[in-house]
Amino acid sequence: MGFNVAGVEDKLLREPHWQPEVSQIMRIVRISLLFLSFSCFVSLLASSQAAKPGTKPVNFVNKIAFLKGGEIWIADQGGEGKTQVTTTSGKVEDFMFSADLNYLAYSKILKYVDEPGLFEEGEPVPKRAVCSIVVMDLRYQKVVREIEPQDNWIYLARWLPEGRLLCYESSGFDVAAFFEFDTIKGTKKEVDPEKANRLWEADFSPDGSLMLYVDDSGLGASYHMNLHWVDLKSQDDKILLSHKTIYDPKLSNDKKNIAFIEVGGEKGESFDSLWAYNIQKGELKKYYTEPAKAKSAGERSVSWSPDSRYISTFLAPEALVFAVENSSIVHKIRGREFHWAGEKRILCASGADVYMYDLDTRTKQLLLKETSKPTFLSKQ
Repeated sequence: MGFNVAGVEDKLLREPHWQPEVSQIMRIVRISLLFLSFSCFVSLLASSQAAKPGTKPVNFVNKIAFLKGGEIWIADQGGEGKTQVTTTSGKVEDFMFSADLNYLAYSKILKYVDEPGLFEEGEPVPKRAVCSIVVMDLRYQKVVREIEPQDNWIYLARWLPEGRLLCYESSGFDVAAFFEFDTIKGTKKEVDPEKANRLWEADFSPDGSLMLYVDDSGLGASYHMNLHWVDLKSQDDKILLSHKTIYDPKLSNDKKNIAFIEVGGEKGESFDSLWAYNIQKGELKKYYTEPAKAKSAGERSVSWSPDSRYISTFLAPEALVFAVENSSIVHKIRGREFHWAGEKRILCASGADVYMYDLDTRTKQLLLKETSKPTFLSKQ
């Protein structure tokens, strides 16, 4: 259906009392139609850019993501159907997918500089990559923002609920500052170090409605840690449990139990103990105690299976997996970079290869060769 400007103009010219106004009226009509046409063009252009006609959407759910040749790839659970996600000429160093799989953040190498520090004369000085942080919207397969470093190195810390990305700056030896990028608002802001550290080490429920974090109180013999439960909607904050030490608390997917590691020492030796706290019953259950393993800030060492029937510690060089109802059933898996890949399967790396461990058969299957940083993408 069209609008015939010439026909209207001809009709108006046949009316004598309209003739003096015809030119002005038609000028207004033509300008209005021109503006309408331009608005439609802009709208269609924006739609085409967002939808990207002809570009097949990529399904990331239940895929294995990994680095190969400095690019991010995904494959299906059997290691087949490989798809390249990034095209950076081999410059990706690290990456993180958001829990809802709407966004991807990765570190892109810009250049290499000398490692900071003091070195002996004639000693080769190692190099360190200087990276930007790139944020992609996976729904439209487009870059939302590239954040470049200023005076310090910048690194990914973790994804937070509601599309917020926590990052930190480093002078080379320590954490200098934190900042947060909001993918929805497109804004970047500094974060108070105490708050940032709490967010970095906190645990969030799969739906993003609850947060667990730890603080401490007391001195000497009275020193202990407190496990906090926070309703993020009401901001209600309550202490669920106090214990000698609480490391990496993790809420089960059914929200019934919280697992954590207690780090203790005796006669000059350190030990890790895995505990689970039943929220409804207010009861603690210990699963094991063994010599302590090295840990780092923000490391996710405790994990639950998707159905909450298994509890695990994912600390290299060996993962331990326990059946919640029968702690005598134990799986020991050699490797590193462990991830649950379904209710009874665990993804892990060994050397430059990626394997899938099956709890039922207690066997490992080789999936991918010459890759690094494998992770399983389960939408939360």
